[in-house]
Amino acid sequence: MKSSKKKAKETAKVVPSDDPVKPADQLILSQEDLDEVYGNGLFVKEPPTPHAKVIYSNKQRTFLPKKEITNSIKLFELKTTLFHRESENAIMQIENELCRKPENLAIDDNESIDENIIEEVEEEQYIKPLELDVIDEELLSVEDVNEEFMDENMEMGEEGEEEDLATDLKTEFEEEDDSQKKKKKESEESFLSLPVTKLCTVVKLKNKFNFFDRISQTKKILMRNKETQTPVTKKFEFGAFVSLCNIYDTYEVDYAIQKAEKDKELREKMAAHMGKKKTKPRKKIHIEHDEIEYELLKVSKIVEKIISLNDTDAIAQDFRYYEDPSDQFRDRGEGTLMLMWTMIYEKEKKLIVTDIAWSPDYFDMFGITLSIPQSELTFTDNPDIGNVCLWVLKNSSYPDYVAHTQSGAMCLSFHPDFGNILAVGLRDGNLGVYNVSLLKNEPEYSTSLSGTKLMSSVTQVVWCKNLPTGELNFYSVSEDGVVCQWILMQSELMKVLRMSLVIDMYPEIELGGIKQTYYARGTTITFNPADPEVYLVGTVEGYIFKCNTEWTRYVQRFKAHEMPVNRIDFNKFDPNIYLTCSEDFVVKLWEDKSQAPLIIFDLQTGLTDLRWSPFSSSVFGITTVDCRVIFYDLDISTKKSVCDQLIHPTEKYRLVRLAFDKRVPMIVVGSSRCTVVTYKLSPNLRTIMKSPKKGVQIPTETLELEKLHTVLNSIRE
Repeated sequence: MKSSKKKAKETAKVVPSDDPVKPADQLILSQEDLDEVYGNGLFVKEPPTPHAKVIYSNKQRTFLPKKEITNSIKLFELKTTLFHRESENAIMQIENELCRKPENLAIDDNESIDENIIEEVEEEQYIKPLELDVIDEELLSVEDVNEEFMDENMEMGEEGEEEDLATDLKTEFEEEDDSQKKKKKESEESFLSLPVTKLCTVVKLKNKFNFFDRISQTKKILMRNKETQTPVTKKFEFGAFVSLCNIYDTYEVDYAIQKAEKDKELREKMAAHMGKKKTKPRKKIHIEHDEIEYELLKVSKIVEKIISLNDTDAIAQDFRYYEDPSDQFRDRGEGTLMLMWTMIYEKEKKLIVTDIAWSPDYFDMFGITLSIPQSELTFTDNPDIGNVCLWVLKNSSYPDYVAHTQSGAMCLSFHPDFGNILAVGLRDGNLGVYNVSLLKNEPEYSTSLSGTKLMSSVTQVVWCKNLPTGELNFYSVSEDGVVCQWILMQSELMKVLRMSLVIDMYPEIELGGIKQTYYARGTTITFNPADPEVYLVGTVEGYIFKCNTEWTRYVQRFKAHEMPVNRIDFNKFDPNIYLTCSEDFVVKLWEDKSQAPLIIFDLQTGLTDLRWSPFSSSVFGITTVDCRVIFYDLDISTKKSVCDQLIHPTEKYRLVRLAFDKRVPMIVVGSSRCTVVTYKLSPNLRTIMKSPKKGVQIPTETLELEKLHTVLNSIRE
């Protein structure tokens, strides 16, 4: 027995130690310094945020507390499975392990535990929790203990003494008798006081912290060179003398070739559209820039104007000086219309006047567009034709300018700064821009050559303010439900889609099981004079869209009428007030940002056009289907008209458009049969508020605005 114990001690002493090699100059710390715990936590100090924030809930219509949102994000979290030796969980685990010690392993009182093992246990500070499924509840046999002890010695490198040690331990345990069992129990009790036994599961770590190594590697990017080989380009020398005239001639030839190709394509399209039926081409007035012909034409126009003025001298005198004295014998505010000139384009008596606009440069010039009525238009008998005419009051016998269009002309608009530039919209969706100061009847810009025309008839065009870069541009509305902006570039019209007039229909339209979007057909467009970026669009379905040039979606949409909206016109003194007329016999006065009208005028007949008077803030005129022109003065009465006058016989004519001259008290009424009639307003229909001669002088615009606001306030009350 003694010899075996000595051998076991010698073998234990020979086992190499796991203690690290310490340098001679290593710092020696006290036990308190070693036991001190240092944390490795990273803390982020968030900026102070105000508490008790609230946010308004549109759904619940109350203020609700705002949820606190932290700025920290948890990127990684690892739960350790290690306990500190001095913690309660570790102490309980050690005690449970000691209780599981096999009873058949005897330790004598005289036996001493290897000092190296005790030192290793004292160095261990963290232990790993026991896995209960690994530990067997049965007592270990002697053979298992021997095998375990032999395995540990083999790891230490003592291969030569394994067999002797195993035989000694086997004989030692076999010779034990029943008298020594009591000593085993006493030794076990003394063994419980030890820090740890060899049978406990011990995990040795590098330090007291939850430490682990992690290495991440990225794939190395390999650089490669890619080479290509191309054939050598041939070089040759060329020299020539070029002048400005040669460059100009080359461009002229190329332009002529391109124009000929476009004209050929246009003729082929027209031939395919017309079918086999041959129609005589209309004669166009082509005037060359010849000085002699130009002077002859100029002289002939002057002579024609003189003859016409001599023939209508009485009308010219009434236009300048005569005022109807019968107004003073009528009721307050009532007036009449005095007939002036009647102008008829004899060559096209079957056409109807579709639009009228006064020139911004000349007070005695206005333009009209002519077209075949929609009800009389057929695709088989006659082609669609149209004209653009400029009339001058000095010559009522023939237009001063005539331009034939390839389709019916539906609308026109003069540029406010350049009165010689005229935009025209056609029934087939094309648009053209004319320069009436040139001696030619073809447009300077046209969409028929560039292929950017609209899909349906153009109902109105309006010039707007120039772009920041200086380009001229205008807006158009058409029956295909789109609002487009047209920019005059160097050689063509550039199209920009600004708005789609979409209406939510119920029940929804379906085609082949697919829901289709319904586009409203536009009829009229007008810009707010105070805010050029805001405009209103009327539709055939009776809706009004309020839009902005900077947005592609409407600002406001509401149902204004039950039938097509024929005209929207802003008040000349207050841009927040506007009028609308429709074919449902109703005129409505609206206030901006409101969906309910202030006043409704029921005229019991169809309405075609409506305009505010530029002279009085409370006067506006209306044209009806039964050839009447009606004037209302809100300052006099909101129920009774101040003028109701018949213009033409109802059986033969139909009034279409109305336009006020801004500088002369005159209106122009366009009707069917290519007839245009001018009327002079009586004094009661153009009464202007004047400041008293004594006292503070107040501008006329301010007085007219106050008059309108007084009327509207009385209506609101």
